[in-house]
Amino acid sequence: MPTVDALNLAPWTWAALAWGTVLGLVACFQDKLLFGRTWRIRRTDPGPAAARRVARAVMLERHGGVLLQGWLTIDAQAAPRRLLLWFGGRNEHVAWTRDLGGWLPDDFALVAFNYRSLGGSGGWPSEAACVADAEAIADWACTHFGLEPDALHLAGRSLGSGIAMQLAARLPGGPAGLVLITPPKSIRALLRASPLLAPLAPLLRSPLDSLAAARALCCPVLMLLAERDRRVPHAHSRALADALRRAGAAVELQTLAGTSHRSLARTPAAMARVGRALR
Repeated sequence: MPTVDALNLAPWTWAALAWGTVLGLVACFQDKLLFGRTWRIRRTDPGPAAARRVARAVMLERHGGVLLQGWLTIDAQAAPRRLLLWFGGRNEHVAWTRDLGGWLPDDFALVAFNYRSLGGSGGWPSEAACVADAEAIADWACTHFGLEPDALHLAGRSLGSGIAMQLAARLPGGPAGLVLITPPKSIRALLRASPLLAPLAPLLRSPLDSLAAARALCCPVLMLLAERDRRVPHAHSRALADALRRAGAAVELQTLAGTSHRSLARTPAAMARVGRALR
């Protein structure tokens, strides 16, 4: 049983112990905290082609019986000739992407799955698991629509840009195109920039190092930045753009006025810009 002297510690000692405990808990549950968990669907403007599109929910079974919840959106009349895979940000329920589908060219199918533990997806998230899921989703979607790998385009927002980059680097021929919205150069770099979170950087299991993945890519890239972004510094995204250019990728970088980190992807201006990039 603790003695009175043992409990009679200086306030700063208690504060240090409390903060150490918090860091320990965060380290243990870091992947769940990183990818998030939500049931909220944030709908937006469905776009000019919405009336021509149909959307349906799908489930994909992974190893161990883990079920992933997703949505596909296609033109109601014509079979797709190209495919866009969307990877959401932290705490993003991707059911909203049926609205994004209305901004895409008619020959595009749009496929998006919730990460493990988000929405109706089961399992426990991590970089390794989610990147492996992304590879399986790409294979499944191409097979489902009868498309060749060179018809595959990737898009990711914030955290999802890291998944998209890791998948892109693993594709034998690379993707046909890449859309990155408010992308960090890595999660570890974001932690290091925060005095409170920097101690977690060495313990990070899911660094999502986009800067390293960029060395393997040589494809057209559209990068969209928010005018006001308190989560991902513009310097991070610009460093990633520079790395992609050094690898031979053609990068178009644009900052959209009146947007924030959270709002950017769902604004009509951003969705229209993505649609134009895919034409």
